[in-house]
Amino acid sequence: MPLPTPQAVTRPSVDTWALGIARAVATRGDCRRSQVGAVLLDRRERLCMSGYNGTTPKARGCLDGMCPRGRSTYDELPPGGDYSSCIAIHAEENLLIHARREDLEGGTVYITRSPCYRCKVRLEAAGVWRIVWPLGADDIDAVIFDGRRVY
Repeated sequence: MPLPTPQAVTRPSVDTWALGIARAVATRGDCRRSQVGAVLLDRRERLCMSGYNGTTPKARGCLDGMCPRGRSTYDELPPGGDYSSCIAIHAEENLLIHARREDLEGGTVYITRSPCYRCKVRLEAAGVWRIVWPLGADDIDAVIFDGRRVY
């Protein structure tokens, strides 16, 4: 079988590739309302860590019916509303818990949805320079900051 010609081979951008990985990671999320995935690329664009939303290891979670927020309908509790009854750890938090500090510093975190304020601050404090998430189906231009505060 002949090798494809160079014109026939295309590579996705790093942002598109990393968001695709984040989407795959999100499928492990333990939430009835929203499965979220996050991945970390270090400053050299190497894949270092991932995280998804859910409870602590071995704890029964939202998919088991244990989360009060997850048992609420969207009419009872609209999306983006009060999270005080949620038992999950955010995808970004799970990533930060397990990532190495040297990988975080100057790195980029890709998330399947916009991060909450608490996670934005924690990622920046950990040394992350960029946070990228999709605005729409194929739009990946949302960058919260790029080495400086741009809230």
